[in-house]
Amino acid sequence: MAKCQKILCSVGSCIYNEFSENLCTLDSIQVSAAAKSDSGAPYDETLCASYKTRDIKE
Repeated sequence: MAKCQKILCSVGSCIYNEFSENLCTLDSIQVSAAAKSDSGAPYDETLCASYKTRDIKE
């Protein structure tokens, strides 16, 4: 049986954040390292590349 995953998100400025449930509304996200980053620190190496600011109009 396939396990269903949740993508939790507390980044309020992202258009995909569902405030009431602290969830990302995307089915999947792309995780990327910061440009020129090789520090090994989680906050440098695990940036959400699917992020879009709420100011962008689609």
